[in-house]
Amino acid sequence: MKSPDTNSFRRSGINEKIAAVVCGLLLLITILITATQAVCYWIPDWWRKEYARYDTPQYVTGEMSLDDAVYITEQMLEYCIGRLDTLDDTKATIDGVTAPFFTQREKDHLSDCRDIFLGAVRLRAISILVIIAFIIALYYSISRRKEEASGGVVPAKASVYSDMLQILSKGYLTALAVLILFACILIVIGMHDFTYLFTKFHHVFFDNDLWILDPRQDNLVNVMQESVFSDAAVTIGSIWGICAAVLAVVSAVILRRDR
Repeated sequence: MKSPDTNSFRRSGINEKIAAVVCGLLLLITILITATQAVCYWIPDWWRKEYARYDTPQYVTGEMSLDDAVYITEQMLEYCIGRLDTLDDTKATIDGVTAPFFTQREKDHLSDCRDIFLGAVRLRAISILVIIAFIIALYYSISRRKEEASGGVVPAKASVYSDMLQILSKGYLTALAVLILFACILIVIGMHDFTYLFTKFHHVFFDNDLWILDPRQDNLVNVMQESVFSDAAVTIGSIWGICAAVLAVVSAVILRRDR
């Protein structure tokens, strides 16, 4: 009886290539999510340096310290990743008065952000599982194809691995080319009008207008300035680009070696 994985790629060639491209796309999405998490949580003092660079506290309605600006950001990020259950107890000192920082509208918006953050983490986990499943399926599909082509002789594992690496490398480079084209379009738009891109991003990911905050009442928008978001996007893109380039070089070496 044939295994389900083998049957899924029974008609080899194009199906194996599609599976490899899907693996490449999911891998690049996984890297993007991880790069975003790195900027938000793992790079030491990234937010403090950004706020110091742009003198963020000066934009807050009222007098607020840099330490408090960093603190409320860290609390917000802890909430978005699921480590805090509520932002009700997050306080900051403004004009000498210590009080809860977030308005109800801000908390409602951050609840939506939390859903996106946690959804991205789940998507990454699912993507990794799908990649593993496809790689296993590819191995058995290639092995069976080579066995049939040789008249029933079981192929050597090294031969199967070699073919699998070639197919995965081609699939990755194809996926990367597609995403680079998409990224270039976004970069051109962002360089021309980042506000437009920023607004479209929110329209895509949010089904309400809670993200539209009033700087006179909602200090979150004064702390999380557009310039900080722009720098975050550039940093995330740079990390993603470096990782993607390294994998592209590895893929090219594999294809050249096995040619």
